[in-house]
Amino acid sequence: MESPLDSGNPPVMLLAAFTEAFPDHVMQFLTRAPGREMWVAASYSSDEAVTLVAPEVEGRATFNLQSAKIKQTITRRPLPRWARYPVGVTMLLVQDGLDLIGLNMLVMGNEPPGPRFDYGSGMAVAALWHDLYQLDYTIDTLIDIVDRTRREYVENNE
Repeated sequence: MESPLDSGNPPVMLLAAFTEAFPDHVMQFLTRAPGREMWVAASYSSDEAVTLVAPEVEGRATFNLQSAKIKQTITRRPLPRWARYPVGVTMLLVQDGLDLIGLNMLVMGNEPPGPRFDYGSGMAVAALWHDLYQLDYTIDTLIDIVDRTRREYVENNE
């Protein structure tokens, strides 16, 4: 039997989780990482910070441009491992010329917590940023971005 994620239809769990994570916001964007079972739901926030929520790992992290540069949340805590790819992808795209806008994002999928979830989250967030800025992309484009993120942000200890 095909799962809701495989069919291209967002799972009800995703919609419910977004409402629970951001009760004062209405979901405005929904993107699936191509070739992956990872989704990201998002809405604009009222400030320049980005809040990431990942129910599978019971995680929540908020960052802005300054905190992300030093791999911290806005509360000066180290970024959780699961958030490094989505934050790194965002920083890489900002370096490449996109403006960082405030968003509330919920990342969810059928990947187990760990490296596959982290990588898939990065892919989903990269797809979302491309959709927001109406930029064309392919699976290969996203893989290149996430691989570059791994080298330049996730594994870079500076």
